[in-house]
Amino acid sequence: MKSYLQEPEARRLPAAREAFINRKHYYGQFLHGYYQFDCVVDKDTVRSAKFYIPEGSIYNQPTVFVGVPGGTNPWSFMVESGWKALSDQYGLYLVLMEARDEKGWRNDQADMDYLDALNNDLALRPMFCSFQANFYCAAYGDAADAAGRHSRKSPRAYAAIALLGTTGMSREEQEALETEYTRTEGVTYSQVQWPVWLCRAADTENALREIDYYRRANHSQAEETADGSRRIWLPKEGGTIDEHWCAKVIADCAPWTDCVNRCYSEAILTELFDGIYRYPGTNNGALRRAGNIYDRGFQKFSADVWGGYYADRRDMYRREWYVYVPESAPKDQKIPAVFVFHGAGGSGDEIADRIGWSHAADVHGFMLIMPTASEPNEVRAISDMETNNIFRAMWNTGYPQPERPEDMRFIDFLYDWLLSRYPADPSRIYASGQSSGGMMSWACAAYRPDYFAAAAPFSARHIDIEAAERGEAQRPPVEESLVPIMANLGCCDSAFKGGFTQARELVDYWCGRYGLTKKWADYSYMDNGTSCSYKEGLITHYVFETPEGVPLLHLTETDTKAHATWPSECMLVWEKYFTKFSKDPETKVLYYEGQPVKG
Repeated sequence: MKSYLQEPEARRLPAAREAFINRKHYYGQFLHGYYQFDCVVDKDTVRSAKFYIPEGSIYNQPTVFVGVPGGTNPWSFMVESGWKALSDQYGLYLVLMEARDEKGWRNDQADMDYLDALNNDLALRPMFCSFQANFYCAAYGDAADAAGRHSRKSPRAYAAIALLGTTGMSREEQEALETEYTRTEGVTYSQVQWPVWLCRAADTENALREIDYYRRANHSQAEETADGSRRIWLPKEGGTIDEHWCAKVIADCAPWTDCVNRCYSEAILTELFDGIYRYPGTNNGALRRAGNIYDRGFQKFSADVWGGYYADRRDMYRREWYVYVPESAPKDQKIPAVFVFHGAGGSGDEIADRIGWSHAADVHGFMLIMPTASEPNEVRAISDMETNNIFRAMWNTGYPQPERPEDMRFIDFLYDWLLSRYPADPSRIYASGQSSGGMMSWACAAYRPDYFAAAAPFSARHIDIEAAERGEAQRPPVEESLVPIMANLGCCDSAFKGGFTQARELVDYWCGRYGLTKKWADYSYMDNGTSCSYKEGLITHYVFETPEGVPLLHLTETDTKAHATWPSECMLVWEKYFTKFSKDPETKVLYYEGQPVKG
């Protein structure tokens, strides 16, 4: 393909120390424009990629990895293919993957290593805030086979992929994928769903084998629909609330050069990529169709909130949060509410779908309030690069700093705002979250017990990981009111290896504070249910009760689960735990199944 457009000079990424806090646009993207990224593959190899970040973009927007054909100018291809215009229109981030030299893509191990390193680096937010759950790939020409081979052995790399110019799949690769196991026990690579768009020049044996491979992986129906030269297979009905069967197979027979235009790229974006996410779940990720949150009724709010550091209140931050009141919520009575806190690098607009609280809210008719955390302006060295934690919003439970607002003060603001704005039931307000948000859930029980009737921390075994790591003094817990806690860790969580085996101090604190009949040492953990209260399917339960039998601390471990929360676990927490507890908003007395709990 001839490239005739003048490529502007790709700017170097700024140094991480140059990032700055803008209190008036607290969650605005720091960069915009066209940038050079040097991807360190190994100590001897650095390969080039380009970033395009549209002006006015915000955090955690979809990221499209564009495989640029060998010998093609990346800027020109981005423009000719229409991806730049789509990026500007929809706020997408673009990552332009480049061949190593003028000979193009080889589809060899060196290419696999580059694609793997680049995908991993983008998941770590290299000076802008990308989010792996909504990574997508569109690869063209000789890049298509390399991207296809890489993705099939990297289940969490993308949520969906378009291979435009694919030559298909060899029998040797197919047999290997059908016999080799992924990092998820008992699951082969060929069993991982892949929403896929294939464009091949002819129906060769390898091309048809590739189509059949994806149809089997995606639980495709036998029936197909046709759209001109395209054939479309939809998935059968099935799946679970934790992983949907939602992967299309779209196959087009045409020269790949016919795909290099905005109309074709927009079809890929809207018909394949849009609304599909590969959330953390197992080590392969969990494919789910979420759809547009605003179409479903989510509302975004923002306000200037005092950070708490300067007495004259000059440190006002433009904070944001999201509220969801499902159609199933009662119309003529107070509505229960769950505060849902995102993990490090997340945001309020993604967390409810990612961990499944939105599904539970739809089923049971309670409302959600989902705030976005504060941002520490500090350099972070990781994976042979430096970035800044401005792009990794996370919760803090410490006191305010000159450039870091106090998040507990933000919770005070939101609690008052919620009760003044919505018919929320003050006796049934709960807290839950994932990772950093799980720590915030522990903190809500420790530092704001009067607000919450119960808490459910996921993927967290500290009240404040930042304070735990830095040795900073934490604020003393407030012990005026009981807050029952149901906490969960995944048995395959690489962030918290060993699960509750490493949480003795935390567990014994709550057991002592509440006068529970068991302590941490009364159970053994991570032992497949050998010493526990009971086991249900993949979940092992450890229950700590008051002398009257009230389970004020309930720990669970989930087999096969990584650093994540599953929608089925949110349903479990709501149905088996939160619904049993309420708290009188005046007296702060806790009730369990309608009866007051002795404090």
